[in-house]
Amino acid sequence: MTAVGARLLPNVVLVGMPGSGKTHVGRILAGRLGWTFVDTDALVERRSGRSVAEIFAAQGEEAFRAAERAAVREAVRSRPAVIATGGGVLADRRNRDRLRNGGLLVYLQADPPVLLNRVSRDGIARPLLAGDPEGHLRALLAERAPLYQQADIVMDATRSPEELVSGMWEALLARCCARVSVDHSPKGYPVYIGAGVLDLVGGLLAGQGIRRATVLTHPRLWQRLGERVARRLRGAGVEPLRVTVPPGERSKALSPAARVVDRMAEAGMDRGDAVVALGGGVIGDLGGFVAGVYMRGVPLFHLPTTLLAQVDSAIGGKAAVNHPRAKNLIGVFHLPRAVLADVAVLRTLPLRELRSGLAEVIKYGMSVDAEILTFVEAHLEALLAGDGDALAECVRRCATAKARVVTQDLYEAGQRQILNYGHTVGHALERRFPGLTHGEAVAVGMVVEAWVSLRLGLVGEDIVRRQEVLLQRAGLPVGLPSAAPPAEELVQTMRLDKKVRKGEIRLTLLKGVGKGLVDQAVPEALLLEGLRACRASS
Repeated sequence: MTAVGARLLPNVVLVGMPGSGKTHVGRILAGRLGWTFVDTDALVERRSGRSVAEIFAAQGEEAFRAAERAAVREAVRSRPAVIATGGGVLADRRNRDRLRNGGLLVYLQADPPVLLNRVSRDGIARPLLAGDPEGHLRALLAERAPLYQQADIVMDATRSPEELVSGMWEALLARCCARVSVDHSPKGYPVYIGAGVLDLVGGLLAGQGIRRATVLTHPRLWQRLGERVARRLRGAGVEPLRVTVPPGERSKALSPAARVVDRMAEAGMDRGDAVVALGGGVIGDLGGFVAGVYMRGVPLFHLPTTLLAQVDSAIGGKAAVNHPRAKNLIGVFHLPRAVLADVAVLRTLPLRELRSGLAEVIKYGMSVDAEILTFVEAHLEALLAGDGDALAECVRRCATAKARVVTQDLYEAGQRQILNYGHTVGHALERRFPGLTHGEAVAVGMVVEAWVSLRLGLVGEDIVRRQEVLLQRAGLPVGLPSAAPPAEELVQTMRLDKKVRKGEIRLTLLKGVGKGLVDQAVPEALLLEGLRACRASS
């Protein structure tokens, strides 16, 4: 298994000679990200009440270096942060170890004439350059350059601050995230996957010129994650508008959507302002629907907080609210600008929520990509235990599979229906029996639809059994609960499914592992038989 971002975001640590622009560029980068900015020299001066030059004059270099080590210890405790260091900080092995541990080191490199010109203009006393600035600077650079060159990234300090910040942003994304591109025409969007990527939200929005954002979430989720998101946004110059709705499917309806629109209109949100959907499938659907209809469409960013949302519902641009007659009856297609899938938040999910998300993962393995099924079978225990590497790889594989499908069929006119495996029965069950989570209902739906596939001669018993065993191992139901409505009521609900045409209920079935078969008309008599058989076997 390949780890794709289970570690937390690194601090960005700027190293280099005096005059390389560490403090100036560091402040700009911290502002772009909405992160804390720490300058180790400034920290030394604040703690001692003296300037660096005064410490050198009164106590000597050794005292300054001891104070610098203490400043580094304090600086690295800030997470996430942009840290600008003194020119000689890497000479001390303890400093190097602390800064490298959880840090992305960026060396701002410049030639002596450039550095000399800059330090001569900044008016700051440089004790180690006194007497012969050029000679001392060249000697220090020759001594320190091998240490600087060991940084993770070397950048030309003569580039503009904006170019440097842009380069560091891209390097940070490459270091801490797996990136899956959803290449819709005419414009696609990225899915960033990794631990701690929520802390990139400020930089993401600010980089697209957004200055206000509606953060839509649940009240408890606001306390747990929303305030953190709001801090990152404010730090990056994006003003957040907090809007919360109660958890549960009742919030996924027209009336709650209208209340969200009211709040946005009251705050004067315009077409250049964004919606940030922070939550699971309900918030993602509600946020996507509101973003799609408010002023005929505003920028949307998904911050999915459940496994189900990270692997499935946050990707693809579909958004809908429920109607009393059917689930997802009223909806839009509205693509997000980006998705930030932070796998660190999955470690605190209740086990039932984690299992529910695994139903969608197993769906991908059964109908789209057999390798996903093999991966889950091999790593199920790690996934259920919340292992960061396993979760990150799982999300990456599923996001890649979904991106491949929806890129070919954005509006679900054909092959995208392969992703509905288990969902026709599952949605009807959710509507009629709300005691099940979405994932649990989909698991039962997959059992029924696999049974139908078997009866139609599309697959053998071995494939049906393989799916059932994995669902059981994942702690998911493999049959209709005894208290579920009669099969006739479920079929009646399915008649309002969006895939029904000319009165025929159409399912996604299986023709092999990882091979779904879309748009299959199924006689109601066979569907009724399958529902009854799966109730009897539960």
